[in-house]
Amino acid sequence: MKRILFAALLITFAPAAYAVPVLTLIPTTAGAVAGGVTGWGYEITNPDPANFVVLNDSFVAGGLSTGVFGNYVDYIASNFIVIGPNGDTGPVAFNRGTLAGVGEFDFNPVVPPTTRVSGTINIEYSLFAQDPLDPNFDPDSFVGSGTFSASAEAVITPEPGSGMLVALAFVAAALVLWRKRATDAARPRADRCGWPESPEQ
Repeated sequence: MKRILFAALLITFAPAAYAVPVLTLIPTTAGAVAGGVTGWGYEITNPDPANFVVLNDSFVAGGLSTGVFGNYVDYIASNFIVIGPNGDTGPVAFNRGTLAGVGEFDFNPVVPPTTRVSGTINIEYSLFAQDPLDPNFDPDSFVGSGTFSASAEAVITPEPGSGMLVALAFVAAALVLWRKRATDAARPRADRCGWPESPEQ
C-alpha cells in the first residue's frame, strides 16, 4: 500500500513532459563590416501536440556573449510571439527596421577583417495549455518553461574597397618583379653575373 501511495505522489508532483521547440536560424546574407550590424531571422517549430509556446526573450552564449567584438541585441522580447500546438512560425527574415527576427549583433568600430565570432542564440519560452491570445485566457493554464538554442556565427567581411587595395598591391608587386626580370634578360650575360666584360678582339 505504501508503494502505491508513493508512486501516486511521484506522478502528481513530477514535472510535466512536453516537446521542446526547435529553432532554425536564418542568417543575413550580407556580410557585416567593422562598426556594422549583422542579424538573424528564424523559423520555430512547436512539436508539442497540446500546448502553446510563448517566446519570452533571447540571449547569446559563447564568443557572442564576451563583448570583445561587439554586443547582442534581443528582438524577441519586443514581439509577442505565440506558436500553437504542432505549429510553426514559418520563415521570418531579419529586419532591423521592424525588429523582426531573433536579434542583431553590433560589431565594435575596430575589429580585425575576416573576424568570425561563434556561439549560440538561446530563446526562453513558456508553455500554456490555453491559447494566450484567447480573450478568456487563464494564466493558471501555465504548463512549464524552458530554453532552446541553435549555433550562430557573426562574420566580418572585408569592405570591397580594402579588398581592391590588397589586390592592387599584389598586381603592383608582380609588375615590379616582371620588369626586373625583363631588364635582367636584356642585359649582357657577363653584366648580369657581375663579371667584367671581355675586351673586344
